[in-house]
Amino acid sequence: MPATMHDLATALQQTFGHAHFRGQQQAVITTFLNGGSALVVMATGDGKSLCYQLPAFVGDGLTLVISPLIALMDDQVAALQRRQLPATCVHSMLDRDERERRLAAVAAGHIRLLYVTPERFRVPGFLASLGSVRITRLAVDEAHCVSQWGHDFRPDFLRLGEIRAQLGNPPCLALTATATPEVQRDIRTVLQLGDAPLFHTGIERPNLYLSVQHCATDEDKFDHLHARLQRTGGPAIVYCALIQSLLALEGELLRRGVRPLVYHGKLSANERREQQRAFQASDDAVILATNAFGMGVDKADIRAILHWQLPRTLEAYYQEIGRAGRDGQGAFCELLYREQDLTIQRDFTEWANPEPAFVRQIAEHLQGLGDRIHALDLDSLRGTFLLKNRHDGRVETALRLLRSSGCVTGEPGRDLTFVRLPEDDELADWLPDEKRKRDLMALLRMVRYATEDGCRKRTIHSHFGFDEFAAGCGACDVCVPVDDWLTAKLASPRPLPAVAEVESAAPVQRGEWLDVAGLGLCHVTRVHVHGKNVRADVELAGSLESRRIDLMRMRWRRVEG
Repeated sequence: MPATMHDLATALQQTFGHAHFRGQQQAVITTFLNGGSALVVMATGDGKSLCYQLPAFVGDGLTLVISPLIALMDDQVAALQRRQLPATCVHSMLDRDERERRLAAVAAGHIRLLYVTPERFRVPGFLASLGSVRITRLAVDEAHCVSQWGHDFRPDFLRLGEIRAQLGNPPCLALTATATPEVQRDIRTVLQLGDAPLFHTGIERPNLYLSVQHCATDEDKFDHLHARLQRTGGPAIVYCALIQSLLALEGELLRRGVRPLVYHGKLSANERREQQRAFQASDDAVILATNAFGMGVDKADIRAILHWQLPRTLEAYYQEIGRAGRDGQGAFCELLYREQDLTIQRDFTEWANPEPAFVRQIAEHLQGLGDRIHALDLDSLRGTFLLKNRHDGRVETALRLLRSSGCVTGEPGRDLTFVRLPEDDELADWLPDEKRKRDLMALLRMVRYATEDGCRKRTIHSHFGFDEFAAGCGACDVCVPVDDWLTAKLASPRPLPAVAEVESAAPVQRGEWLDVAGLGLCHVTRVHVHGKNVRADVELAGSLESRRIDLMRMRWRRVEG
């Protein structure tokens, strides 16, 4: 029986503790509970997840959620379980016993909301394991991933229409914060939404101030960034396109007496969790991060988001700055533009679009290895195919495409297994001729945003299909001077976190120098905390050899300065 408005308001209060729905949440939820599908485009922070979470707990059966990020799933499930709500997730970072335990709970009817990644459907037997479960609703989060023209294309999302059919065509909610009209059409086609209603809340965020600062040199960028952070204070995120650039920026801020948090792929999982936790809990932290950081971070008071380098697309840029100012207060968003940085994104675009022949060569190489494939690591594969630039990402792109199609399974250096060679028509579907051109055009639109003189917000609104937006927004550097807006909208900040003020659960931090008995002077590159056990990856100063040491058993002392 359809829920009444009173029923939903009561359920909202009792389940999540919210007194009121926001925007179009209630209309979306009513549609979903009444058996309808919908495409939902809501700005970051508008509460998309509630649109499928509340129906899961007030409706019947199981709601299945497809989400692209494991960390995001873990965070959302943890938050729901703290409210004693029956939700779980199944993904590759769990051991086999834990995955089976969770699936058994689903099969027994103890779970109402299940999160998985789209890649989970490639695991033999997973779809069959859901066969006895009544899936009454399907939600696809970050639905722009179904489109090759979206800013975060995931090939496995392309199979979700087929998977939906195998699940019995349950009502489907496709949700995203950033989708151009073209991407919206792709979402409808892939997920077989037909003429399902569109709920679009627009993308207007009047409290965000948008600015672009042109810098001639990296030294200019260092000076400008430091000055901006001193003015805005924290909490603040500084996005970097390259880990190498992030580490250089960290070193420069440390030299200037500022201790930032950091988040990137070369940190251990424990360190990433600790850095995210510290940022979440702080009212003044600055975190330097690659673009993997931010999704699932429920922090309303972010006062500044600065981009050290040019993002690849306007969609990605707007999603990242959308994490600022969710409390409705003023938030400062600035791109530090240097023309030379364009090369970084040009390289990323080329790496994301290898020639089909290159992908076939890798597949044939893996086939030829036979049982030796299990000893193959990623560096060895790069060494075989990348003669000039080991940072070239084409090998990773090829492996991702081959995994998505079931041509290989597993990961290099762990459990990589060859299954079959790709067909020529598959390669053509994965890498159509026009994709590289479209990706380059998307980068060009990002450059135009950074270099043209028009109202920043009008440019972005037009890109997303809102041409009625008038110039003179009052919240960008073209329409109102930066200092005027800062004075009017952003209160005087607290001091930035100083080097001596950092707290950590570990006795040492990455980047510190230790004198270790038997090893001498060592530089800490990673810290691993597991309960009371603390280990560190270190680099020996004399030989540059890498070692892992047990900090609870070995004798060591910190070397200052």
